[in-house]
Amino acid sequence: MIHIYKESDYTDALKLKKKLLYIYFAILSVFVVAAAIVFVLYLRLPYASTPEIERKANLYLVLNSVITGICIIFSFIYLSIPYKRVRAYFKLLDDIKTGQKIKNVSTFIQNDESITEIGNVDFHTMVVLEWSNKTQEFMRRNVLVDKEKPMPALKNGDIITYVTHSNVLLSYGLKSDDDVFEELEVKE
Repeated sequence: MIHIYKESDYTDALKLKKKLLYIYFAILSVFVVAAAIVFVLYLRLPYASTPEIERKANLYLVLNSVITGICIIFSFIYLSIPYKRVRAYFKLLDDIKTGQKIKNVSTFIQNDESITEIGNVDFHTMVVLEWSNKTQEFMRRNVLVDKEKPMPALKNGDIITYVTHSNVLLSYGLKSDDDVFEELEVKE
């Protein structure tokens, strides 16, 4: 069987998550220090009010407001786009590492290269034909394949064995003819 994920994927995602968080806190600390410096400069102004001192005071207040505004906008954008997506990918890998895995045998139909986003993680779709015991008919199943991983190189009609977790493909392989005949003998 060909395994999609390796142990190094989990550690790489964890390192990237921590790296992005450290970068965020470093930039946040620069903003906080800059705002604190401007605030201290504002507090050190003399109490006596002259037009020059009022201009300096207004300049410091505007600078502090701009620094704080940029910090808030940066935090919103940084934490809601790159960090959130990396955190979601790490959570997926963590769930895959500890979650229940289901093994299936199906007939491969096609790979769908369009991007599907589920839980802030991008996926391609592998379409298979699977027998449903409940409805007693074949049903199409869309198995999610990580966008960063290569799509399975299979032909239409291949009988495959694959392992999924929450409908995400973990490993796959062609089912050999010997396995098919062994299954027929066991059922009889």
